[in-house]
Amino acid sequence: MTSRLDRLLLLLDTGSSTSVRNTAAKQLAQLAVKSIISDVTVSVAEDVKNTRQHGSFRDPAAWGELMAVVARIIPYLHSKSHETRTAASVALSQVFSSTPVWQPLYSDEDSTMKTEDSSFSAPEFTTFSVEELVVQGKLLLASSGKEFIRPVVLSSPVEVKKARKEAMGRLGLEFLDDVAEEMDLDKELGADIEGNADVDMDIKAEDSTPSESPMDVCPPTINKKEEPAHSRSATPADPSPVPTTPAAETEVNAMSARERNRLKRKRKPGNSAFVAPQPPPQASSSKYNATATGTSKARLVTTDESTTSTSRLGSPTGPSHDKVMVDPSKGGAVSPKAVQEAKALSVKPGCWIWDGVVQVLEVDLFSAAWEVRHGAALALRELLKIQGKCGGMEDSASWEENLIAHEKWCNDLSAKLLCVLVLDRFGDFVSDQVVAPVREMISQTLASLLIHMPQRSVLHVHSLLLQMIRQEFVIPAPALPLPKLKGSRKKVDLEQKVTHIWEIRHAGLLGIKYEVAVRSDLFDSVQDEGKQEDGSGGTSGATILSDVVDAAVLGLGDKDDDVRAVAASCLLPVAGHLVERVPESLDRVLLVLWSCLSDMKDDLSSSVGAVMELLGKLVAYDKVIEILANDTVSLPLATLAPTLFPFFRHTIYNVRLSVVKTLHSFMTVESLPRDWISVPFLRLLYQNMIVEERLEIRDASLEAWRTTIGIISDIPGWMESNLTQQLILDWYAIVMTPLGLPVDPVAFYHPVLVVEGEAPLERHNVDKNMLAQDLSLITTEVIIKARIAGSIALALLITYWPSSIASMEEVFQPILLHYVDSTSMLQKVLSAIISEEWAREYSLKVRPDSPLLIDTSDLAKEISNKTLAWLQGTPPAAYHEMAFALARIHVDAVSLLHSFAMDCKLPISSIPFLGSEIDITGTNPDRFTIETAQEAIGPRYNQLKSMLGRTKKRELAVIEEKRVVVSASIDRYLEVKNQHEIRVGAAFAAAFVALRSTPDKVSPVVKGIMNGIKNEENLDLQTRSAVAVAAFIEFCSVHQISQPPDKIVKNLCTFLCQDVEQTPTFAFTRKVTDGILSFHKAGQVSTAATTKIAKDKSELPTEETDKSPLSRRGARLAFDELSSKFGGRLLDVIPNMWQSMAGGLLSAFQSATPQECDAAMEKQFGQDVIDSLSVLEAAVPTFHLELWPKVTEMFPMMLLALRSKFAIIRQSAARCFATICEVITADAMRFVIEQVVSLMGDTLILANRQGATELVYHIVQKLDIKALPYVIFLVIPVLGRMSDANEDVRATATNTFASVVKMIPLEAGLPDPPGFPEELLKRREEERQFLTQLLDGSKVEQYTIPVPINAELRKYQQDGVNWLAFLAKYQLHGILCDDMGLGKTLQSICILSSKHFERTERYKETNSPDAVHLPSLIICPPTLTGHWYYEILKYADNLKPVMYTGNARERAKLVPKFKSYDIVITSYEVVRNDINNLESMRWLYCILDEGHVIKNAKTKLTKAVKSIQAQHRLILSGTPIQNNVLELWSLFDFLMPGFLGTESSFSDRFSKPILANRDGKSKNGEAAALALEALHKQVLPFLLRRLKEDVLNDLPPKIIQDYYCDLSDLQKTLYDDFSKSSGRQDAEDAVQNSASSSSSANKEGSQQHIFQSLQYLRKLCNHPALVLKDQEAINNALEKVGKRSEGLSDIQHAPKLLALRQLLLDCGIGGGSSSPTADQAKSELIESTNTDTGDSPTPSNTFSQHRVLIFCQMKQMLNIIERDLFRAHMPSVTYMRLDGGTDTGKRHAIVQTFNADPSIDVLLLTTHVGGLGLTLTGADTVIFVEHDWNPMKDLQAMDRAHRIGQKKVVNVYRLITKGTLEEKIMGLQRFKLNVANSVVTQQNSGLSSMDTDLVLDLFKRTSEGGEEEEEEAGGGGAKKKKKKNKHKVGMGGTGKEGGSVGQQNLLQGLEDLPPEDEYQEFDMSKFLGSIGK
Repeated sequence: MTSRLDRLLLLLDTGSSTSVRNTAAKQLAQLAVKSIISDVTVSVAEDVKNTRQHGSFRDPAAWGELMAVVARIIPYLHSKSHETRTAASVALSQVFSSTPVWQPLYSDEDSTMKTEDSSFSAPEFTTFSVEELVVQGKLLLASSGKEFIRPVVLSSPVEVKKARKEAMGRLGLEFLDDVAEEMDLDKELGADIEGNADVDMDIKAEDSTPSESPMDVCPPTINKKEEPAHSRSATPADPSPVPTTPAAETEVNAMSARERNRLKRKRKPGNSAFVAPQPPPQASSSKYNATATGTSKARLVTTDESTTSTSRLGSPTGPSHDKVMVDPSKGGAVSPKAVQEAKALSVKPGCWIWDGVVQVLEVDLFSAAWEVRHGAALALRELLKIQGKCGGMEDSASWEENLIAHEKWCNDLSAKLLCVLVLDRFGDFVSDQVVAPVREMISQTLASLLIHMPQRSVLHVHSLLLQMIRQEFVIPAPALPLPKLKGSRKKVDLEQKVTHIWEIRHAGLLGIKYEVAVRSDLFDSVQDEGKQEDGSGGTSGATILSDVVDAAVLGLGDKDDDVRAVAASCLLPVAGHLVERVPESLDRVLLVLWSCLSDMKDDLSSSVGAVMELLGKLVAYDKVIEILANDTVSLPLATLAPTLFPFFRHTIYNVRLSVVKTLHSFMTVESLPRDWISVPFLRLLYQNMIVEERLEIRDASLEAWRTTIGIISDIPGWMESNLTQQLILDWYAIVMTPLGLPVDPVAFYHPVLVVEGEAPLERHNVDKNMLAQDLSLITTEVIIKARIAGSIALALLITYWPSSIASMEEVFQPILLHYVDSTSMLQKVLSAIISEEWAREYSLKVRPDSPLLIDTSDLAKEISNKTLAWLQGTPPAAYHEMAFALARIHVDAVSLLHSFAMDCKLPISSIPFLGSEIDITGTNPDRFTIETAQEAIGPRYNQLKSMLGRTKKRELAVIEEKRVVVSASIDRYLEVKNQHEIRVGAAFAAAFVALRSTPDKVSPVVKGIMNGIKNEENLDLQTRSAVAVAAFIEFCSVHQISQPPDKIVKNLCTFLCQDVEQTPTFAFTRKVTDGILSFHKAGQVSTAATTKIAKDKSELPTEETDKSPLSRRGARLAFDELSSKFGGRLLDVIPNMWQSMAGGLLSAFQSATPQECDAAMEKQFGQDVIDSLSVLEAAVPTFHLELWPKVTEMFPMMLLALRSKFAIIRQSAARCFATICEVITADAMRFVIEQVVSLMGDTLILANRQGATELVYHIVQKLDIKALPYVIFLVIPVLGRMSDANEDVRATATNTFASVVKMIPLEAGLPDPPGFPEELLKRREEERQFLTQLLDGSKVEQYTIPVPINAELRKYQQDGVNWLAFLAKYQLHGILCDDMGLGKTLQSICILSSKHFERTERYKETNSPDAVHLPSLIICPPTLTGHWYYEILKYADNLKPVMYTGNARERAKLVPKFKSYDIVITSYEVVRNDINNLESMRWLYCILDEGHVIKNAKTKLTKAVKSIQAQHRLILSGTPIQNNVLELWSLFDFLMPGFLGTESSFSDRFSKPILANRDGKSKNGEAAALALEALHKQVLPFLLRRLKEDVLNDLPPKIIQDYYCDLSDLQKTLYDDFSKSSGRQDAEDAVQNSASSSSSANKEGSQQHIFQSLQYLRKLCNHPALVLKDQEAINNALEKVGKRSEGLSDIQHAPKLLALRQLLLDCGIGGGSSSPTADQAKSELIESTNTDTGDSPTPSNTFSQHRVLIFCQMKQMLNIIERDLFRAHMPSVTYMRLDGGTDTGKRHAIVQTFNADPSIDVLLLTTHVGGLGLTLTGADTVIFVEHDWNPMKDLQAMDRAHRIGQKKVVNVYRLITKGTLEEKIMGLQRFKLNVANSVVTQQNSGLSSMDTDLVLDLFKRTSEGGEEEEEEAGGGGAKKKKKKNKHKVGMGGTGKEGGSVGQQNLLQGLEDLPPEDEYQEFDMSKFLGSIGK
């Protein structure tokens, strides 16, 4: 599989949201079933099921591919993270549902014969006794305690069987598994072992103590240390925190001789290199850290990893010593010789295809880790649901046999599931409830199996479930749990007998719950009462049903809350059957439910919700109602309903909701008695509204209140007698409590549950915060919502009060008027709301022609008068809420004036008296009011100040500061007063409007409402004002008052335009004509303009700008209300409304041309136009459908606005039109496509292009996915603008294209957009064709090269030319990044030749100026200029090239002659130096060969290259990304500036997340995967990359081998000296500093330092002579190792030279006469190569068999090889040399000579010079003596030989010194390769690489075992080990050195509680929906 699989698996595991994970799951499934179904749809349609028999359906290879993907998904089912397990099961579910249902070939489905009547006898059900299991079986808890044991690979079905047998043996369930009878295990195992070297033998400690009987296992004690989960590993596991009992020796002794031998073989070092499928990388972002629980964690195995642990679904490729092919393009992944299928999942041909999967999952069902059990059950559930129909069947059997086989299979599987149900004891907590995830899931799995089971088997399972519930057997003491102690029952006598195990009863009830839900047919069929054929007695549906009821009743009576909850829910699915078939049991059920409720002592009883839900469901049936209505049968409802009252304020929010709903459902049933409705009930409902924080409970309570009031108002006299004046007063007092003061709970009703003889329970107070009204804990919004609900309830009470007016007035008049006249703001507002709601309810209740409320009620009349008087009069001086603030100001003001006496020593008599008390009413002249305060800090203050004269300056400054504080308090006070006034005014005005009285002057009322809309911060109150506006306008229209509505609408439009952000000011921006304001990058508008805009804005008063978003919101709400009230009549009701909204557009765009309109705007209408556009943008979304035509009339005017010369008008029009497109999508988009899109191509008028581009930008941003059907029409125009001359257009288009290109793949399947004419749809087809070519290089149409090319193009090369021609046709630019050696040069020459020819021809025909001859420019590394020149001459006859190289004088002569040439070839250095000559010229093509040279955007070279002007830009590079993704940005900045955004935005969006994940610590794994995916999609159309292995079938393979050498003694000494030296210490310090220091100077210094140190070590690894310079140092070093005599030139000191010599000798080079080993040089290597290439060895003595390229980094190393090795030891070697010292002119000749002359054995090169672009196919062996830190350079270098023209296998040897820096650098390389591959090709492998902090490890030498060698035996070593250990614990082991887990790690290991939604899948309705019930 390509590693798109890895990417999807990563997202499956670490996706941040469920939708990301589910999408990944879907795509995984599509990937998996590709091989089975050709056209994959995610859901299987019926017809697919019918056509299941087509070819690939029985093709084992196709299934193998599918199973390989399944095998990769299954390990994720073991994840600790619930999300990952669920996502994996979704993926598997998609796989199962996308493949057709497997059925046996000869299935004669039509035979109606049921199993029951078949002539075959029914299969036995496994002997199964719940009793025995309870007595014998061991328990399954949360985990085995063996968290760190290495999981084992199950690689074949045999192993799976054994694993299953072992798992069951461990639990004492041998009787379940019939593997032993099925086959002779020993024989098969033997055969399997002979055949495969990859089966792990099973070593069980128990084998040494044979058990007598299958059931004889030591009795279970719950805390027994169990066997490790799947500890079948052949090597003893890592020491783990729990001591393992069996010692390795006893294990070995218990084995047969054959097993012992095999174990020895396996323990040999070097055999651990088998590759397992990539495991789930555990994300640290996912909530849990995966410690390797039994089998739950799998890690990828690499050869050198010290702890080898693999996923159990591996396909290990046994210990093989063959060469391993490493393909570097795959990110260093090792591909074994043959990809093994997921063998563990394979089945015998002709068997049910999913059997292997079921077997593997069965093993997991018995795992000791609960997560693994849960995951396995999840997957099994999906599998059985969708594919379980033919489980166990075979192709070869007859249909009858198959039915029996299927039944047997079902029986076996159900027995296993029942076992898990009996043994599982794991419970998890979600918020406040216990969930048993494993038992729930197993029950669902069992239900999915029951769907496919014949009835007799179902009945058997049914009886076993009943056994589990009843538990009618004696349970031995150890198996019994201690009773659960809850609440106040802690004093329970412990001797109290527990007669059953609650978990088992719980599990049994769960099983029944799902069983009755899926097999309701059990109750329908009344079977023969006689005997069945199979001898079992028939069971009637009624009997089964009453069994279920008995079980449920038993459960409901259980002491355990969880059992009760399940018992109630198990009757839910069968409520209907229960009422119909066994009505006699109903009263029993109801009784038990009531007693259940009255028994709930404790606050955490989660079963309340379930019990109430069942009650609510039963109450809907008539029979139940009869029972409830009949007092003789059961308790009367009057006694029962009050038992629910205590649950009103229950802690659990679901319970609170269901209690309101249940009681409400009692009321809605007509025939039920209503006598239980009582004052306490009303009080509780009312309290719910005041203290409930959750909206849905508050709403439900209000609904229930409405129903209740309606019911009691029909009972004569009830209200007057029961609802006393005092009660109503209390209710008012509660709702009117001022904000911030605690609500007095004295008047609250608290129902209590009192049980005789016990004290009342203490309950948790849910309402503490709401009662305290602490604004820091509860927001004002919530409080106001609650108060409004309470007010509506009181209004309903007034409305429904009995109709004798007198009584109503008596009760309510004093109360309501008191609050209307109150001094408190809140009380005034709420009393107004009560009056308003009363008026509204009244008008709904009476007939339209009834008299008005004010005419029938004096109270209403009086309220109406009072509110109007308030609105017309002057507002009060202050409100009650402000007293506290005034008191504070009083204290401050007095203290301020007294400071004059205290500090400045003025006589106390001169200080004025400010009053001793405050007065907020302003009526008492002697008291302190706000006016007094203003006077005190004004005139009085100044008077005192003047008395001081010029003295006391210092004291005065202090006093002045105090005065500022007081002044600020006064301002705030006045502001609050103003706010209160607005609130009261708005509420009074709304009440007045609702009462429908006609005022003499409307302006006070309008002002009140409009102020509420303009300034109200609270959304609920603002919405009420909006409703009042609509009501007032309706009132005006009824009374034909026309003026106020127009004025109101005008004001609303003004409000919409107050927000300067939304409605810019024309005057400030009229100067700006060029540019696209929506997309302005900072500093792009002429700075003068921006500073002017900023300056002018700052002159606006601040409160204006603060309030403007509020008024805009209010106006939108008002338009919403108007539209919903008047709908399509809106513009008729308010005739001038349209003029107010669109007036600006209507007046400015009278003319037909943009120029005239611009003139009109400049003269007077500019601001009006912006305002109209802003108003329409806000109002159109609220419009009724019938008003849309009015909007479409405006389109032509909008178009003129888009074409305006003013940037601000274009921006406003684009924003407004985009909003209209979102609302009136079909019409508006059609207009855009027909009228606007064409403007994007207007080459003459810039404003047209800018306006149209800006609109498309907004449309794409705004409509997002809604724009899909139209995307096709937008893509090409946007593409065309991406190379626009104007930078703004270019940047906007590029950004838009980047958003659009991601949508294109989704567009294909959509229906045609509505209302589009035929020709547009036709055009869509053409454009779609273009897009397919853009997105899929292989679909590009064939391009015929118009000129002869002297070469035969291979197919892929022709494809490349087609692609280049396609880019040229659409003015696009791209990167041709074919693998090295695929002929990029040739493809480029073809397109150059063609385009030059076409241009010349066109010029001949048309003489048009755009076809004039232009030369093309090729820029390449200096080594390649000659190469290009000769290649062009060789292949293209019509091109005239010139080399622009040489010294400055020679070059200067060439410049004027450029026009006479076609192609100018030059090098990067020349471009950098001569850019002044080149940048002014126009070129046809600019081609950058090896274009990654410009990867760094900041260099002078890159800037020079980017300033070259060319029509077509092309980059050639085999490796466009070498170190990090940012490089790609620079390349695209040359091709299409702006396409990837700015450098910084690109870095944030892609580069940072990808780099952050380079160590594979996937905290940000998902971010990285998503970023890579997004980047890949965005650049995909502009990159063409083919790999050699994909296109060159005739290219022999390339084998890369690492050749390890050990350090010589001299090198070891020097290496260790450095490790101890200050150099290393400095380097460490530098690393630490650079991590902490932010200043770049520091950082660079430290990096420089590390780099020098690393360079030192790197040179040392190659040859000591590179680091030992002076003679003294050399002598000292040699003395240390006692080798003084030989000197440094002895090759014994440089193991790399020894290795090189050996390799050359193996290649048959340098043996000659001088070396005695020449005869033995026929080594294995030569033979293997010969056989590989198929050549026969030529017996030629003249040339050697192989020719070698030797690459070094440094010239000095080449010198050493030449001097110390070739001259001294291998004089017969013939060689050439190519490095930086070789003259650039001669380089081409050297290459030609080497390729042509086979007698030259070796070419010595430096990677830098020889690594790029050369063709050296004469060589077939490449040896790297040194490695570049940039892996791409090494890859480039090795592909000099491995390219077209190579006939032999290319062997690449990399010489690496073991345990040193070099080995670690190779690890870094792997990461860089991965990133490059992910973006540039589909090869997106997992990003595993070196952690940045591990730079320090590079300095240490590591020994064979992989441990760091520590010289200091003492403290230092220990310290380091500790540190290392820490890393390992985090990864799931306890570290190699053993040691215990620290407390901190233990704490980290504890998991969080799962979130509330984690176990949503256990919702019955969801489950039934999923099985299509």
